[in-house]
Amino acid sequence: MQTEQILHPVSAELTPLEADDFDTLFQLFEQIGVFWGNMADSQNHRSQLYRFMQNRTALRPIYYEYYAMAAKTLNELIAQMGQQQAYVYLFTDQQINQKPATTPQAITRQYVSNEFVALQLSLGGFAAYGAQNYPGYIGGGYISGQPAPYRTGEAS
Repeated sequence: MQTEQILHPVSAELTPLEADDFDTLFQLFEQIGVFWGNMADSQNHRSQLYRFMQNRTALRPIYYEYYAMAAKTLNELIAQMGQQQAYVYLFTDQQINQKPATTPQAITRQYVSNEFVALQLSLGGFAAYGAQNYPGYIGGGYISGQPAPYRTGEAS
């Protein structure tokens, strides 16, 4: 059973995220797939990421600030370290993964990057690790002679 989510009263007053900020955050989403090698073509999920971000900000308006801060932080890290090193730092540095998130880098990692990882896995990134199913994802149709893409309850 689905439950209805109540939009935060501030949500109606928020302006859409700047296009440049979204492009920066989409680049983060793409780099997650590159770094973990689990999603060859993230472009197919651009609109899903946009909708995910809209939903987040509608339910919790603080995410608007998280996304704007993350875009700024990513641009600064890339300017300081170069693109590849900036993403390696963001994805692997343990200090910025410590709670509570008190720095722009920690907020970017914990409230943006980590959630994008979970979203990417749910959109099919899990398949790169050999899994066929994930809650909410259909692994494919039953084809005679092929393994079932779902649990059949048959004993093996």
